[in-house]
Amino acid sequence: MSNIEFFKWLAVLSPIFSGIIVGFVTHKLSNRSKRIEILYQNKTRAFNELNKILIDYRFELEQKIYNNPFLGRSSEAKGTVETLTLLNNALVRNTVYLNKGSVKAVMDLVTKINFYCNFKEEEFKNINPYLEMAVEIKKVTDILYKDLNLK
Repeated sequence: MSNIEFFKWLAVLSPIFSGIIVGFVTHKLSNRSKRIEILYQNKTRAFNELNKILIDYRFELEQKIYNNPFLGRSSEAKGTVETLTLLNNALVRNTVYLNKGSVKAVMDLVTKINFYCNFKEEEFKNINPYLEMAVEIKKVTDILYKDLNLK
């Protein structure tokens, strides 16, 4: 085979190989983009579910922090035990969409709420558990925002 024949075949085959390579790379990148988009949509839904539970609980805590019965209470706010159940259920449903830091933060919050549920009111002499829980809720919310790349 002479050089001229080689270059003729190369001229014919190179666009075909280029097309195959470009098609393959485009297909892989578009599939990856679709997967990332679906993951982000589910992350947003998980964030909204957890954030709603945390906000409702925070409204409930604010009444106790300020000892003011006139503070606005969310009509959807639940008690502490029910909030624990809601948080656990939301976490189980959405663990796959959250990063490890977010899961750990929510689990730490659940552990802390459980810890304070076992105390009696007279055992809270030097600490305000409601204020500590509000601070923890703020930390968890910030971590969830960071997980979504919003903060």
